[in-house]
Amino acid sequence: MVATQSKTRADLNKEIKARKQSRKVKRTTEGRYTYDKAVQEAESHGFNVIRDEAAWNAQAPVRPSMRTLRIVDRNQICLNSIMSGDARPEAPSEEEKAASNAKRSKSHKDRDLGQKNWHEASGIRAALRILDPEGLVETAPLPDSLGGDFQLRLKASENLLFAGGQAKTGTGSGDARVNLHVKKKDGEAGECYEGHILLGVIYTIADRDAALKEMDTFDVVPEVVVEQIFLYQSAADLPCTSLQPYPRRKKNDKYGDTLYVVGFDDDARLCRMRETFIRLVQERATWESEQLWFAMGPSTPNTCVSEQHASEVLNIKALAELVGFAALRVPERQNETVDVIWRLNDDDVRIGVKTASTQGKGFGFDLGKHPHDEHCHLVFAFYKNANGKRTHVSVISAGRVYAEREVQVKHEAFCWSKTNNEDVLFETMVDLTEPDAKDSLIALVMSLMP
Repeated sequence: MVATQSKTRADLNKEIKARKQSRKVKRTTEGRYTYDKAVQEAESHGFNVIRDEAAWNAQAPVRPSMRTLRIVDRNQICLNSIMSGDARPEAPSEEEKAASNAKRSKSHKDRDLGQKNWHEASGIRAALRILDPEGLVETAPLPDSLGGDFQLRLKASENLLFAGGQAKTGTGSGDARVNLHVKKKDGEAGECYEGHILLGVIYTIADRDAALKEMDTFDVVPEVVVEQIFLYQSAADLPCTSLQPYPRRKKNDKYGDTLYVVGFDDDARLCRMRETFIRLVQERATWESEQLWFAMGPSTPNTCVSEQHASEVLNIKALAELVGFAALRVPERQNETVDVIWRLNDDDVRIGVKTASTQGKGFGFDLGKHPHDEHCHLVFAFYKNANGKRTHVSVISAGRVYAEREVQVKHEAFCWSKTNNEDVLFETMVDLTEPDAKDSLIALVMSLMP
């Protein structure tokens, strides 16, 4: 069922327009703005202008209404901000600045802009309920920081290949512009999202505290209320250089049927988007699941993966080669401490993967941020040779790795050597080249599982 709002987008648009009209300043000059007219307008409304026509002319070819004027004891102010009433003649007091900062901080918290680990998972799930209410499409998340966020295929199709999907999400409300952080060039040949279906979702979080509490349970995806859905064959099909939309005000804007707005667009447009979604999944299903997980470089689904994330992907690949790809899956909530889940003896083993790097006379890895580390069972630290091949892995209890330190340091790390945490180097290390490597790994995992 599509979630509805107490006010439709059309009602909100009328309210926004009325507020803007009420603030608008009455013009005292006529015709196209010149520098003299701009100064006259600003001064007639109480602004103390510093005369600098050269600075005004230097802003060409920007149209006059969007050029800035120099104001005494103020930052430069755009003429449009003066005439729209968005800027006022007197500078805000320190008390007003403090109140604005507090309001901005509250808005930041209310919109959950500082907690993004679960945003994409929630946005994807909520949007797919609208785009695929009958459950015709099979989806699964992909490892973090690849070209796609999730894989898709039609359940009834004889084609066993998958399409890759990249999701961009943002929280929105009122007349706010939302930046979904994706550019048209990202979908072009050789760029990071080449070949992936682009799904953009703008939503609201009905109860932020309840949503964050849900995350105390492993891999629970909090519910959100969808406002807008964008759907493109790839980012290269965006009608503009980047996707930073304002709320839709006209049914036939530049986004057309690539955007569906709940409570504003009609059911016919939603039906067309659903048909497009099924068609795109069918047409773009050209990759094996393992290719979407592990293939990197030109002519693959993952054309530009960072060195750090590529190392993590190769660690997971080494694990898959040992225990079987079908035994692995990734969590719905990306960018947390658990990177991969191994189904072993009908139980889930939640694993964080790391690359063992040389640190002094031993090895170690940086901890960085590790949100919800309480959900992680084990850390697998992989060793690699000069050619990048994974040769060994140490199995370490996550509770040990992420235990709270008595002494706080700027850059946390977990290290081991012949004299420090030596069991990691000897007793919990598996040689991946040995014939019994899988059995040795299983034995270690079973002995260390909480």
